[in-house]
Amino acid sequence: MFSLSNAQVKLDNVNPRAELHGEDHALAVDIKLSTAISNDRLAEFDANLKSALYWKGNETQGELIAEPGHLPTLRFPEMGPIRWNKDLAGYTLTVHVGFSDESAIKIADCAVDKFLFDAQEGGSVIVSFRIQAHPDAATLGRLCELIQQDIEMTLTEPQVGSESDEKDEQGQGKLVVEEVE
Repeated sequence: MFSLSNAQVKLDNVNPRAELHGEDHALAVDIKLSTAISNDRLAEFDANLKSALYWKGNETQGELIAEPGHLPTLRFPEMGPIRWNKDLAGYTLTVHVGFSDESAIKIADCAVDKFLFDAQEGGSVIVSFRIQAHPDAATLGRLCELIQQDIEMTLTEPQVGSESDEKDEQGQGKLVVEEVE
């Protein structure tokens, strides 16, 4: 599954909104981010995605690096960015600000979606994605101060067997009970 650890990311936009939870309004936010990653990381989405977008290149260039997985050349440079319909839930977002863990912005139970892959010549991919979260007002304000800035962040995938792994028909978390022998 897709995750980031202390990655340099551009915080493109923060869009605050209200969600209706029953009869109550709840603060929600859409956070748009983008980062450059190695095309090797495309395997986190699908094992064949890298080879579908890249190839070794001409024979001279291909002989310079003997590694078989090295695919730096775009197969279809005219194609442009590709949308990837993958919805991920239960993530924790940590934005590293300041000098200590206490100053970090941390939001649990985030959804990650709206992936866009912009394959680059040379073997990198600019990945854009959206994080949906439910911060408090103070956390939202801190995020808004970082719009259009490069930030360091960690996006942690949910732990296997956690409550956020499964959802019922209404999208609410279901408790996962594991039997221990």
